[in-house]
Amino acid sequence: MPDKAIIFEVDGTLVDTHVLRARAWQEALARYGRQVRLPRILAQMARNGDRFLSVFLPEDEYERYAEELASFHRALFHEEYLPRVRAFAGATELLVHLREQGWMIALASTADPDELEHYIELLGVEELIDASTTDAEVDHTRLNEEIPAEAIRLLGLDGTDDTLTIAGLPYDVEGSVRLGMRSIGLVCGGYSDEDLRSAGALAVFGTPADLLTRYSESPLAVDADVDG
Repeated sequence: MPDKAIIFEVDGTLVDTHVLRARAWQEALARYGRQVRLPRILAQMARNGDRFLSVFLPEDEYERYAEELASFHRALFHEEYLPRVRAFAGATELLVHLREQGWMIALASTADPDELEHYIELLGVEELIDASTTDAEVDHTRLNEEIPAEAIRLLGLDGTDDTLTIAGLPYDVEGSVRLGMRSIGLVCGGYSDEDLRSAGALAVFGTPADLLTRYSESPLAVDADVDG
C-alpha cells in the first residue's frame, strides 16, 4: 500500500453543502429566537467550524440549548437539505485520478455515518476510500486539527510528511496547517482565494475539476515527481 495520502474535507470540497448547511443553521437559530443573516453564519463557520454557535448565543443559553439546537439542526438538514446536495464538478474524476497516481485517500468529516455514506454513494467512490472519519470518531466540539489527525491514524501513517489535505473551508485549512500538513484550497465551497491562502493553503483552485485539469501545476504533481 502507498505511504502518501490525500485527506479530503467533504463539505464544500467534494460536495456542495456549505450554503445548505448554513441555511439549516439559520432556521434552527430562528427557532431559538435568533434572527441571523446568512452571510454572518457562513463567516462564522469559516472561522469556527461547528463550534460557531457560541458566537450567537449568550453563555448561559449556549450551555442550556446548544446540544438541543444542534440536534434540531441535524434533523432539519437531513430532512430538508440533504436531498438537495450535489457533488462538485470533477469530484469523482479527481478521486479516480489520485488513486491511479498511487495516493491513499481519506475523508475527514464530523458528519454522522449515514450522511457520509450518502455522500460517498453520491460520488460513487466507495472502493476508492481507504479511511474516513465521522462523528463516531470525532465529535463537533473537537479542535479542527484533530479531525485530519484521526484520519492519519486510521490510514496507519506515522506522520504528515507525505500527506496533503484538500479543503474548501478556511477553518479546516488552518487545522491541517496547525497539524503540520500542507493544504490545497478549493474556492467552490464559497470562500475566496484570499480567505484560503490567509488560512495557510499553499495553492488554491476552483473546483475539483479545475484541480484535475491543472493537476500538472499543482503540489500533487510536484510530490509525484519527487517520489518518482
